[in-house]
Amino acid sequence: MEMLEGKIVAVTGATSGSGRAIARRFAEEGATVVMLARGAERLNQLTSEIGDRAIGIATDIGDPRQVQDAFASISDRFGRLDVLINNAAVYRPCPVERLSDDEILAQVGTNLLGPVYTSRAAIPLLRAAGGGDIINTSSESTLDPFPMLAIYVSTKAALEAFGQVLRYEVEPQGIRVSTVIQGACFGEGGGSSGWEWDPEHSEAALKLWEDGGWSSRVAKATQTVDQIADVHVFLVTRPRGQKLEVVHVRSY
Repeated sequence: MEMLEGKIVAVTGATSGSGRAIARRFAEEGATVVMLARGAERLNQLTSEIGDRAIGIATDIGDPRQVQDAFASISDRFGRLDVLINNAAVYRPCPVERLSDDEILAQVGTNLLGPVYTSRAAIPLLRAAGGGDIINTSSESTLDPFPMLAIYVSTKAALEAFGQVLRYEVEPQGIRVSTVIQGACFGEGGGSSGWEWDPEHSEAALKLWEDGGWSSRVAKATQTVDQIADVHVFLVTRPRGQKLEVVHVRSY
């Protein structure tokens, strides 16, 4: 019998990178995976690949109304939720003075407000299941901040703080909150933010990161997205009396 047989799991940013690998792995372990992402076409393709254990709901998690609608669909269909994985993120190298309003809002909306909206909507469904897990994906860039990624780093640091506070609120309800500080990885389109990088800014950023050592200290990728998926399965299958609040998983 699979480890997660009968569990209902929601994954944001499920159509690329580690989110895609997580969705596949949880379905392989017997869970029904509700995949939330903006691109309906990619969602449909992945749903077909995974099969009956996958459901795609096109959702921009930075839009609170779309999040409410998505979780209302989960409630109507299942009446509960066992796991929420807040994996979605967007980023693009850019100096602060050159950031557009849209670039700022997109990163704050997806990276920080999105997990707030999804957690808010998921808590009643997790409670209905008798408890469960919320896993927030942060980044090693909060530990060794990258220049030209100011909004990304700031939103991820704020997400870590949000998880710390949320943990105290929901723990009495049997809901665990974990933060995965994820290092660089490869596979399944890993590392793609869904944005085209500006050639001028990306070239300057890559040189700066190389010269300043960030490329070797943080951006080196030897782990795979499938290994990241393993970590998430490990977290949610811990005995209910045990919690892993922060897990830093990195390449070496």
